[in-house]
Amino acid sequence: MKGILSTTSLGFVFLINFCLKVPCTDADTIYVSTFNFNTIDKFDSTGSGSVFATSASGLNYPTGLALDSSGNLYVANAGNNTIEEFNSVGTGTVFATSGLNGPIGLASDKSGNLYVANSVDNTIEKFDSGGTGSVFATASSGLNSPGGLAFDSSGNLYVANNGNNTVLEFDSSGTGSVFATAASGVNNPGDLAFYGGNLFLANGGNNTIEKFDLSGHGSIFTSTNLVSFPIGLGFDSSGNLYVGNHGDGDILKFDQDAIGSVFAYGLEGAANDIAIEVPEPSSLLLAGYGLLALALFRRRH
Repeated sequence: MKGILSTTSLGFVFLINFCLKVPCTDADTIYVSTFNFNTIDKFDSTGSGSVFATSASGLNYPTGLALDSSGNLYVANAGNNTIEEFNSVGTGTVFATSGLNGPIGLASDKSGNLYVANSVDNTIEKFDSGGTGSVFATASSGLNSPGGLAFDSSGNLYVANNGNNTVLEFDSSGTGSVFATAASGVNNPGDLAFYGGNLFLANGGNNTIEKFDLSGHGSIFTSTNLVSFPIGLGFDSSGNLYVGNHGDGDILKFDQDAIGSVFAYGLEGAANDIAIEVPEPSSLLLAGYGLLALALFRRRH
């Protein structure tokens, strides 16, 4: 059995090393909403883009984007107070209409629930996978023109309040508290995104991307002149940050050292929100895990 373990382990190590040199996943897919022209654009990791969905599919002033675990894309239609759901080939259907009033921000939790920031009536709505909605939080919790939404690894929901330059934090029961204010760097906030245990914020008011630790301490991640009224944020599988510039329609890409470049130029209608689909590991890598598990099983028996 020792020989079986050694041989199988060597095979597993080979697969891991191969996947480190040759990525064992499909490429990330970047979705961008451009609300002035009612489109969702789709980009591969090289920056090659195409139109994914248009007004013919039901889009009307599309803003927030969110992906579920099955790769379905949800779109907040601020123009007609609906949430649209699109499959991987761009076929859209109405997912929800109830309780929506100026929907902007979207985020999905680990259980498959979709959260929607209603910018007009200052609420957060929660929808289950079947589209049944309920009120998660109201203005009495401090919501003031809420927009960007993001979940941390513990299931707490963070909300960017555009109306008073704050970021709020809500636990799973809907109890909220102030996480960050203008004093810590919030200025006309747009989208939120988590990476490496830190919260990143698009500041449209001063053309910066802010970085917050979980205590709410903020610092400037980048203030390069490439940034022009940023709204959308999203991280790819390699930790690169993509920024949707509403000011000039560019999509920017920053590595973890905040070195930036233009990923895509001048989207018509101005870029808004960003959602990035990160594929699951390929069957080759999963086979490696299976080999190791089999070897351990045999060793114990």
